[in-house]
Amino acid sequence: MAPVNPRSYEFDASSIAVLRTRLKMKQAAMAKMLGVPANTLSRWETGATKPDAESLAAIHSIALENGTSVNFFKKATSKQPASKKGRNTETASKSLPVTKDISRMGAFLDFQNVGVAEKDFTKFNKSLRKKLVDRFPNSKRSRFRAFVDSGKNSKMFEANQWNVNKGSGNRDKDIMKAVRDYCQSNAKGTAVVLLTKDGDFASLIKEIQGKGAQVYLMAPSGASKKLLDVVDKQHRIPWPA
Repeated sequence: MAPVNPRSYEFDASSIAVLRTRLKMKQAAMAKMLGVPANTLSRWETGATKPDAESLAAIHSIALENGTSVNFFKKATSKQPASKKGRNTETASKSLPVTKDISRMGAFLDFQNVGVAEKDFTKFNKSLRKKLVDRFPNSKRSRFRAFVDSGKNSKMFEANQWNVNKGSGNRDKDIMKAVRDYCQSNAKGTAVVLLTKDGDFASLIKEIQGKGAQVYLMAPSGASKKLLDVVDKQHRIPWPA
């Protein structure tokens, strides 16, 4: 089942979720058939980890036994060489692959946790949007929402085309509800970008990954290890300059 030229192909994490959806199976049911924990299957489907050869063979068997097939590989994303002229350190060391299978993207800013000075926000916003446009070129619908404890920064956000959520007094709860609501439909084609450094969102990330959404983290220095541990390097986007 391995591709002839491994340099031209890469594992397609979505292939497992596609098969499971086709068979109308829940993650827990398929995980039980494979003899692995449900969170292991979830991480395979999000690309956080890759199944070994024995697990791929077992998944392939499940497909055949149910009268269908599964293709575990896709063409590898081509890497464009960085231009030597005008190349900066951040671009060279932190470039990330383009994600083409995302049709919509929602950015959720935990502003009270990772506040940005008003004088710097326009530059921050411009850098942020460029990173996300470059990462999700096929996203036709984007949402930018900031969660604050008061309305004093509302004009700053509105001037930069952000929606403001003043909250109910429990900011974390408001963010979690907004993210869950956003992922209710078409979770597979959805990217959630969390701008936070709060470890309390680790469980939310696992939950949304389990639903098939792609979760990305943008965190400044000092982010919780608990938070970083649930997001692999491919799903981390550098904090805007």
